[in-house]
This record gives sequence, structure tokens and C-alpha cells, in this order.
Amino acid sequence: MNFSGDKIEKMLDLIYDAAAENDLWRHALTAIADLTQSEGGILFGQSVTAGRVYFDFNGRLNEECNDAYQRRHMQNPWSQYMETQAVGRLVQSDEAIPLAELQRTAFYDEVLQPQGVAHNGMMALAARDDFRAAFNMCRSVRRGPFDSDGQRFLEWLSPHLRRSVTLGFRIDGYLAMQHAAFNVLDRLADGVVVLDRKARVLFANAAVRQMAEEGSLRLHQSIATHSPAHSQRLNQLIRGALRGAAGGTMSLPRHLDGRLLTILVAAIRSKDLGRLSDAGMKDAAVLLFVVDPAKRRSIPLGQIMDAYGLTHAEARVALASSSGNTTIETAQSLGLSPNTIKTHLRRVFAKTATARQAELAGLIAAIGSVRIGDMDPEQ
Repeated sequence: MNFSGDKIEKMLDLIYDAAAENDLWRHALTAIADLTQSEGGILFGQSVTAGRVYFDFNGRLNEECNDAYQRRHMQNPWSQYMETQAVGRLVQSDEAIPLAELQRTAFYDEVLQPQGVAHNGMMALAARDDFRAAFNMCRSVRRGPFDSDGQRFLEWLSPHLRRSVTLGFRIDGYLAMQHAAFNVLDRLADGVVVLDRKARVLFANAAVRQMAEEGSLRLHQSIATHSPAHSQRLNQLIRGALRGAAGGTMSLPRHLDGRLLTILVAAIRSKDLGRLSDAGMKDAAVLLFVVDPAKRRSIPLGQIMDAYGLTHAEARVALASSSGNTTIETAQSLGLSPNTIKTHLRRVFAKTATARQAELAGLIAAIGSVRIGDMDPEQ
């Protein structure tokens, strides 16, 4: 294999750019396939236990075959073997199962043979609990398994792929917020305000504008409350978020009747991410949720599952725990053991990039604010 310096540099640029722009993964994978004389490649995140693919980026492989894989063949000799392999280790598919034996499986007949694939270079890029992100580079019968040069090249690529995927996970932690909030801002039950790096209001949704009309909030270039003391506290939280702190939570008496509102302040870090400009909010830096408990809705579990990639059981535990219940209280309310609750919470924290229940509560508050059409909440 002849790897020119220019082609490798372009490929590395694509790999790292793909962390922030997922559509570039298919180009990066195609570039790797070209350099290694492969049919194509795919990068995906899945839980074989849950039978769910959370994301997949396809570089020149057949989409119909990929669909057949997701529908019927997630449990296959390759995936089962890779479940126990160390992150970053390149595995040739013939190590998992000889080709002659593989060719006798329905997985080969429906997924591999139609697209001319017989061999695979496989690598786990990230693993946590039952979730694994993996990279596959597929080759034909004629090309055969990767030779020593091809193996060394893919092994050299391993840390680059892993760094990009890890960075992408950090960036994608904001995607749930983007999809759950920015695309349906004026359909939120709770208030949302987006501020730029100078704490100026970029957007205030309908719920917040109603609060401003009632006198609880004041919206001009910046945001304030009807109370100077509460305005000072809010300003402190906003300034902290702008300096890179995690943000915080405060309460505010409603101007009309004194009923407490809750304000959650979170840093967006749009200077680093740049993704929120797609929502028409260039330079967005701080996000505020203004929660009126009297207007809360039961949160559809499907929304939590879609936003953070949780299973049904994990979403139930996340919702129950986010309300401030102890582990024992959550176990009693769901009819589960405390150990089961702890196991689910570990997975929830991993998937939502949170470390404690207070952080989880903030995320659930965000996704719970969304009201989509007349969808009934899932009990």
C-alpha cells in the first residue's frame, strides 16, 4: 500500500473535523477505504444487549445491507467477538471466525455477500457498560485480509480515531439540548432564553415573553427580574457561566402571586462548538431555562430516550431520580431493588455525561420542557 503524505494529511483533517461535523465521517471513512484498498468502512455506536444502533456513519457501504444488519443481525459472529475486545485493538475478522464458517451464516448471506464483503478490520473506539463505539473497514474476497502494511496503518490510525470520537461525544452532549430545545423553542412549556458572550439576549421564547408581560422578568438587551436582589443573583450565575463555570440554579418569586419559579443557567460554550449557529443563534454562550412548577407536564419517556439514547428502563429511573428522590425512594416507587437503580443510574450518568443527580435533574428539566404537538406522555 502506497500512502502519500498529502493524502494522509487530508484524511487526518477529515477525521478530526468529523468530531464537530458528523457528516464528514462518511468522507473520512471513504478516504481510509481508498488508502487501504477496501470496499468501504463504517463507524457506529450500538448496544448489542439493547439491540439498538445509536448512530452510524457509512463510508461507501450498502445502505440496504446496513439496514438488514440493524433489523436482524446485530447479534452476529463479528459483533459477539468484539464485545470482549480491548478498546483500540485492531482485530481481523478471520480471528473472530474463519471465512468458510462465516459464509454459512445468514449474516453473511444478507449483509456481507450482497455488497461483496468477506473480510473486516474491526476496532472498538470507546466502550462503557453495554455501549460500544466501533470502526469497521471491509474488504472483498479478492483483496483478502489486511496485509502487514495495512494492519500497521490502521493501528497507527487508532489513537486519531479514538480522539475524534471522544471529542465528538463531548460535543454531542449538547445535541440533545439543540434538538430538544432550539428546533421547537416556541413550543416549550417552560421559558428559554439564549444569551451571547456579552450576556445580551439573542432569543426569548413565548413562555419567557409572557413572563415579561406579567412583570416577573425584564427583557431588554440583557435579562433581569422584578427584584434587584434576584437580578443580582441571576447576573452572578450568568457571569459565572460566561467565565466557564457550569452555571447554577436559583428561585424567583413570580411577580403576580409570589409563586416560585426556578431558573437554570448553563454555559453553551458556542465559541468552541460553533454548532448552534445552525439554529440561527450565532455566538450563543448561555442558556437559561425558566421553570414554572405549576405548568409542568408529565415527561414522555420517549423524549428522554431519544434525546440521550436511554433504554426504557433507564429513562424511567432517570425521570424518577431527577425529582430529588433517594435511591431507596426511587426503588420503592418503581418496584425495583436499590442495586438495580444504582446500575441503571451508572448507565444514565454515562450516557448523559453527568456525574450526580443534580446535574441529571437539569438535563431532564430541559428535555421535559418540550411539548410536541398533542403527544400523550408515556406512563
